[in-house]
Amino acid sequence: MIVPAVLAVGLFAIVPLAGMLALSFSDYHLIRGTNWKYGFHNFARLISDQRLLNSIYVMAVLSIFGVAAQVVIGTAVAVGLNKIVGKWRLGRVLFLLPYAVPHVAVALIWLSLFTPTLSPINAFFNLFGITVPAFLTTQNGAMFAIVVADTWTNFPFTMLIILAALQGISTELEEAAALDGATRVNTFIFITLPLLVPALLMVTLFRFIDSLKHFPMIFVITKGGPGRSTQATNFYAYVQTFQNSNVAYGAAIAVFLFVFAAVISFYVARLNQRVSS
Repeated sequence: MIVPAVLAVGLFAIVPLAGMLALSFSDYHLIRGTNWKYGFHNFARLISDQRLLNSIYVMAVLSIFGVAAQVVIGTAVAVGLNKIVGKWRLGRVLFLLPYAVPHVAVALIWLSLFTPTLSPINAFFNLFGITVPAFLTTQNGAMFAIVVADTWTNFPFTMLIILAALQGISTELEEAAALDGATRVNTFIFITLPLLVPALLMVTLFRFIDSLKHFPMIFVITKGGPGRSTQATNFYAYVQTFQNSNVAYGAAIAVFLFVFAAVISFYVARLNQRVSS
């Protein structure tokens, strides 16, 4: 019964992963070819690669600010929808729409919004003589644009998980707190929020792992620029593999990213287990 699933996982996950791992120990180059010398030279190069260190910094900034914004906005929207879920079910559908749009399409939308000559926002402010900064011309502005685009398309996932957790909390707890004179704010902070911690940790873990894949947003909105200032680690792996033709080193970067994500996932999962117990 499970053979089809096992074959699918092996074909589309394990085999490519094994191939990437094998390439990371080789010297394969698309132009120069290979001498079939295997070793740890690619991983040794990672330690002294300043561009890799910069890509890790970019990835960390994008992930931390992006995930934080998605969790905060998603939780706020979920709390609001939880109060009216029985009266306005259409609200859930409307807020889920951004999550259904392909990432490339989202990136193109936000690229037009952050391009001064195309943006209707810039055109509106220009009517009043207000000049909107050209975000994509500076590192901080370009990173802000990526975070905004990523938050807009992914906060509905957080909203959905938190909304499900909220609907699993008994209303009797809130009613008892109200009878004791607690305000809505105090009820949320001291009763609802602690009960949401397992769901918040789980959704943060999922979103953090997914946030390591900023490639579509970076490729469409900034193309790693200005300069190399928004080259996250996965985009840097793409640059080494397809622009520099260094397939082996690009595979080594991808393996490093995979191990990094696995270690973070392990520790966050253990933390979630402790909190849940």
